[in-house]
Amino acid sequence: MLGKKMKKLDKRKIAKEVKSVNEEELDLTPALIIHGASSTKIGFCGEKYPRFVFPEQSTDLNVRIRRFPIDGSQTTNEELIKAYWLASVKKLKIDPVRNPILISLPTAELTNSPFRDLVLEYFHKELLAEKVTVFSDPFLSLVAYLPIMKKFTAIIVDIGFSQIRIVPIYQAAILEEHIAQVSFGGLELTLQLGSWLQKQGFEGPIDSMFIRDIKENHCFVKSYKQNMKETDERPITYYIDKYTFSLGSERWKLPELFFFKKFFSEKVTKSPRSDCEGNKYNMKEINLSQAIANVIKSLNIRLWDEFSNNICLTGGGAKFLGLKKRLEEELAILLPECKNSIRILSTAQTDLMPYVGASKLAMLDSIDDYWQTTEDYEIGEYEIFL
Repeated sequence: MLGKKMKKLDKRKIAKEVKSVNEEELDLTPALIIHGASSTKIGFCGEKYPRFVFPEQSTDLNVRIRRFPIDGSQTTNEELIKAYWLASVKKLKIDPVRNPILISLPTAELTNSPFRDLVLEYFHKELLAEKVTVFSDPFLSLVAYLPIMKKFTAIIVDIGFSQIRIVPIYQAAILEEHIAQVSFGGLELTLQLGSWLQKQGFEGPIDSMFIRDIKENHCFVKSYKQNMKETDERPITYYIDKYTFSLGSERWKLPELFFFKKFFSEKVTKSPRSDCEGNKYNMKEINLSQAIANVIKSLNIRLWDEFSNNICLTGGGAKFLGLKKRLEEELAILLPECKNSIRILSTAQTDLMPYVGASKLAMLDSIDDYWQTTEDYEIGEYEIFL
């Protein structure tokens, strides 16, 4: 069993270096292997985009076969995940003995992670990697937003492929007991949209990449204050090769599942205790906005304003037009004490935020102490941000 040695994070130093980081590629540039539920992105630090992306899911919606050996934060096939890691090293043409390697942990919980232990064992023992470090993807997303927030306290709302995670981070420390998790994500929305198309009689290929493109570019979240009758339901006709289909109200009904309490609450698998800080709520009356509010309310009341002012959206499922505005409107009602401080941060490429954060972080001198060497591994020590 590995021991762990905590170090105090110099937040000012990292914040300063993020602004002034030199993006010129070095001879021994750290390599990045960023795991997600829908894709694993690999590349080098200092670059805005990954060099390669490994798909983790069949593109055929009629064949729900999970091809990649990660389910949530669990490894389902150790030999297969090792084969992907080896393929990543070969694709990037790096020498593990010389190039440092940063790997993301597909979970927010760091203190007890068999996945982390598997990573360190494989890279140090089998690939003879000299320097390896492991970070959780919510923390990497926080680093990506750091130039905007300029602080290490935030709520990371990760709407991923197969789950939604709401992760509070206070002064760079992940508050594991206050994490909320929902077994529902972009895959379920993609399947739902594909099902609607089939019911319309669409006979073309139901390809997940094509459906996801429609979902991300043509669907939208209607305003909380918007009257249902005023919602634009005029059908839009799409032409794909020789196939034609139309979408009307489906464009807003699809992301409305985020806010449909009966559906959403049944998917909640983890939530902070409802009696934290005297807060009471009904587990059967939860939607995305309520889940975020519950996480904030489970924290010390003195921190509510600070967390409400730094709510960061990540993941491919956060790309819906209007999602940010809808969440701001509902949170202002759910958190009247914080309505003047509520701020939600988003970007056009929310699915890349962990990669962007890793790309910036790996170039900073501040993480030099967090690269685990072979010697550190052999004596059973590792460094983590907590």
